[in-house]
Amino acid sequence: MALLEMSVKRLVIAAFLGLGMGALAADPPVTAPPVSGPPVSDWAPDETIVVSARAAGPAFWHIKKGNSEIFILGTVGGMPKDVTWNSAHAVDVIKGARAVLTPAQASTGILSAAWFLLWNRSLLSLPDGKKLQDILAPDLWARFAKVVKDLHGPTENSFTDDPPAIAAVKLENGFITTAKLTTDEPVAAIAKIARQNHVPVARVAEYDSLGLIKEILRLSPAAQQICLKEAVTDVEQRMVHARPAAEAWANGDIKAVKAHYTPRMFWQCANATASFGKLYDRVVADYLKAINEALSKPGKTVLVTDIGSLLRNTGVVEKLHAEGLTIEGPAE
Repeated sequence: MALLEMSVKRLVIAAFLGLGMGALAADPPVTAPPVSGPPVSDWAPDETIVVSARAAGPAFWHIKKGNSEIFILGTVGGMPKDVTWNSAHAVDVIKGARAVLTPAQASTGILSAAWFLLWNRSLLSLPDGKKLQDILAPDLWARFAKVVKDLHGPTENSFTDDPPAIAAVKLENGFITTAKLTTDEPVAAIAKIARQNHVPVARVAEYDSLGLIKEILRLSPAAQQICLKEAVTDVEQRMVHARPAAEAWANGDIKAVKAHYTPRMFWQCANATASFGKLYDRVVADYLKAINEALSKPGKTVLVTDIGSLLRNTGVVEKLHAEGLTIEGPAE
């Protein structure tokens, strides 16, 4: 299989799944606000959290039930590589834990993906004679072209033959590259701390993403425009908010994190597929199962999850508070 096709396959997985799995449990569709304003406002009411003194470094939330307890680290994703954070508090939290649970991940086997692409290469490019600009609504093309120009990386010509969904993936990846973000952190650092302290590390869940990838690539060009529109919105917002959100996270400044937190904007695109609803339900169930299991066993568990899954309406804090549990968190 051509190297380009393998690269695109990895990008599809990353952009539509890997960057947002941990957030699926709580990130409802949102109408994009002005880029300069807070990307979201539907945070759970403050009264659902019993605040405590803020420790140096990223913030943890704490839930205790009998002789069981769980510490939850909310992350913002897409960390700039030059943003550093004080890990001392994280080390103290992780030491002596029963386990560290990292976010759910979606992936697909190389062989199954290669077999699919072998018989569906036409899905990775527009039909002969078609160009991306020709099939996009004029307003969407104008926004897309401006974002591409602002990235100072890929050019419009590099998207010419791409279907809108592939263009969306490449645009997201272009932003990650240009902004020098890493999608591995802080999860990789947390896992390293756990291993250094002989604490087992496990994912909340893993899923096979090939079914969803197939459906997204098979969407009509018109339906795929939704994918590209959401990617444009995502990049527009993250160009403004990604670094401030990461810096606020590193300092445990939850008020600033909320002001700059940007959810992945792919809901309408994914919702056009039959696979997404099933996957969403599984993610919600698996996160709740992981938390309830942790609270049913003696000792301490650490959970890493997207902060939207933790604090937004319908998130972990609100659901567990409704069950009568007290959640301690940092003061804003």
